[in-house]
Amino acid sequence: MFTRHHVVTLAIMDTINDFIQPLVEKVTNYLSGIEPWAAGLILLAAGIFILIGFFRFLKKFIKLFIVLAVLGGAFYVVYTYTDIFKNILRIL
Repeated sequence: MFTRHHVVTLAIMDTINDFIQPLVEKVTNYLSGIEPWAAGLILLAAGIFILIGFFRFLKKFIKLFIVLAVLGGAFYVVYTYTDIFKNILRIL
């Protein structure tokens, strides 16, 4: 039973590697064909772009987590301390 999950996981990893490998080879060939200082600038710009994107994603994820926590807490309070849901179910 567990070996099937590992095989599926490995198949997914192989698929991702097969998809990414040609891209990595193209980028490597491109960067090896230009001047080292230009390759460094390109890698620096890509690194800054990736970091900014990562922090923007993290910021949105934290906001989403806080909103879901507040909504969950409000739902818990309404569910445990009031009879609103029982009354709604009685009406239906």
